[in-house]
Amino acid sequence: MLRLCIPTILLAAQFFFFGYPSSAQSPAASPCPCTLQGSVVDSISGQPVPHALVKLTAPSPRAALTDSAGRFQFEGLPAGSATLEAEKPGFLARDPFGVWYPPSVTILLAPDSPPALLKLVPEGVISGQVSDESGNPLEAFTISIFSRGPGHLGLGLAPDALHSSASTDDEGKFRIAGLHPGSYYLQARQTQGPAPGAARSSVPSGYSPVFYPAAADVASAVPIKVLPGGTVQANFSLKRVPFIRLSGTVSGYTPQEQISLSLADSSGTPQSIEISFEPTNGSFRTKWIPPGVYTLTGQSSGEFVVDGSAALSSALQSSTHVVVGLGPGRMPSATFASLRVNASTSVSDLHLALQPTIDIPVVIRGLSATNNDVQPALPALVLVPKEHSLAGRFVGARPSDSNAQFAGDLHVAFESVVPGRYELKIIPHHDTYYVESANWGSTDLLRNDLVLDSSGSVPPVEIVVRDDGAAINGNVLFGGTPRQSLVVFLTDKRSKPLFLPVGADGTFTISSLAPGAYRVFAVDGSANFDYEDPAFLGRISSKIQEITLAPKQSASINLELATVGE
Repeated sequence: MLRLCIPTILLAAQFFFFGYPSSAQSPAASPCPCTLQGSVVDSISGQPVPHALVKLTAPSPRAALTDSAGRFQFEGLPAGSATLEAEKPGFLARDPFGVWYPPSVTILLAPDSPPALLKLVPEGVISGQVSDESGNPLEAFTISIFSRGPGHLGLGLAPDALHSSASTDDEGKFRIAGLHPGSYYLQARQTQGPAPGAARSSVPSGYSPVFYPAAADVASAVPIKVLPGGTVQANFSLKRVPFIRLSGTVSGYTPQEQISLSLADSSGTPQSIEISFEPTNGSFRTKWIPPGVYTLTGQSSGEFVVDGSAALSSALQSSTHVVVGLGPGRMPSATFASLRVNASTSVSDLHLALQPTIDIPVVIRGLSATNNDVQPALPALVLVPKEHSLAGRFVGARPSDSNAQFAGDLHVAFESVVPGRYELKIIPHHDTYYVESANWGSTDLLRNDLVLDSSGSVPPVEIVVRDDGAAINGNVLFGGTPRQSLVVFLTDKRSKPLFLPVGADGTFTISSLAPGAYRVFAVDGSANFDYEDPAFLGRISSKIQEITLAPKQSASINLELATVGE
């Protein structure tokens, strides 16, 4: 899936809401000058890193290069707080969320301060070659890299946030560097259009997009595991094939509606493919495309005329949703349909039956306002699609006008939702409450997906929040040294983990946790493994702590960092 506004905001809220812990205020600096010495080493091998750039950002900006033994020195500094960071090509500089990695190191500088130690993590590399079935190199093919990260959304696969696509050279070779430890998926794609046939009437040919090693879609792809400082070889062998066309009909629209058709590949990436559509009979046909797995989407937009008084009466009868029209006697109209097509040859009998989208009311109970005139802060609510045919259709909840006078319950609505399977994401606006329950009819949305069809009535999503949450504070250590990391909380009360980033001093605090039992562990925040995978959890079982929290309880734990290689 492409990165979109809503998942980006969600992921940022989930990871950075609690923030990195701030360092304690240093004592007043003394006037005596000090010398700051230190060294930079490879975090994996422990070997010194020569010619690394070391930056002193506080108390005043300075920079120096390490010598052949990885040592550096700054002279004439005032006593007090000093902040250092280091970088060098071939080592990681930013974590998957854009934060400096490794973190800056803050020390308390005094005349007798010990030498500082900075650790750089070597980057991972994936390299390879793309060739045809005869072994001839294929030039100018695009290599896209995908990953699964902590808190991944929806279908769980997205273009890697830090790495743009690579292109093969005249020998068909490519190289993607700067990779963090973790598992990645590669896709090779022809950049240029199909080669024309010998005659104007013949079918053009070319190469279908392929996931490593030779899969048509993500489901059959093999992940490539990258270790710190490791280089992995990944080669593609592609076969030239005749191109195809998709054609068929669209139904379920009126002459007043505008119809748009689009095509996405198996990863959910929209394709710049022209699709001709004839509104008089509903027929459509794509241009020539390579064989493969596609999602064909049709949607309409327009208005229809209604009795305005009837619409207002219907709205007033609803305690959970107010309908707002485009003007007197006119209401918005929206329909949608999608098909997932696995086509090895041209297909001419496809049919998109447009269906109305659905509004889902939401009631939030348990929020309290500071006074009778101020609404409490609403949590962010998003429906994340779990079907390939809905890839990219994130739906955010919108407040209802019935909240103008807050009286205990708050009402919002998911508007124009396409029938299908979704995961409900709930991100509290602040850490004074937690979500006790989220139900949709008989479905527990903290553990199960919301499955919406076009038949029957639509019950409201009922969310209950409470303010008697528990709190955990603690430290993350690695070999007795505080470590920046990602703390993961697993609980049976919800299907997905909670994540908390930890700063360079290794301390963390999280509040408003739902009472109950948790498994807690700390991992390198640069990795992107599936932290719910039983095999992964088995490898780090010695580093997992179990804790049971009562309402309003405060607890402390110390975690030993679980390394990627365990």
